[in-house]
Amino acid sequence: MKDSTRAGLLVVVRTLIAAALVALVVVERTSVGWGHLAVMLVALGGLLALLASYNRTFR
Repeated sequence: MKDSTRAGLLVVVRTLIAAALVALVVVERTSVGWGHLAVMLVALGGLLALLASYNRTFR
């Protein structure tokens, strides 16, 4: 696989993961309870991990 194809595929996958995590936070926001809070915190942690992996490439 060429580097440009791999880079483009990585961008698409990261975008889909970010969209899924944001959607999870938005859906869980409407419910009340410790379980829903835990799911939102895990999703927000996933977004932070995704951001960290993105920033790691520019060090």
